Amino acid sequence: MKTIKRGQPLNEQLSGFLMGFTSPKDLADVSTETGVSISTLNYVKRRVNNVSEGNEKGILKLLEKAYVNADSKIEEAKKCKKEIRLILDCI
Repeated sequence: MKTIKRGQPLNEQLSGFLMGFTSPKDLADVSTETGVSISTLNYVKRRVNNVSEGNEKGILKLLEKAYVNADSKIEEAKKCKKEIRLILDCI
């Protein structure tokens, strides 16, 4: 299990998840909700800054957003496959 450690950057896998499954809107929403600035969230997400006591709550909320967004992507992919199959079956 991967963990978040204060004083260290996110591991590469978590950083990749956040980059792949969060949007600028998610950053703005989390910033508003937690008080952690968008730039700080973005720097931690991209492993430029370390996780700290001050930004940890924002990163955890961002991970929650990524979790929800990943489920949405799975559903979107299933719908896409279904539509493509329908088209291919008509050929």
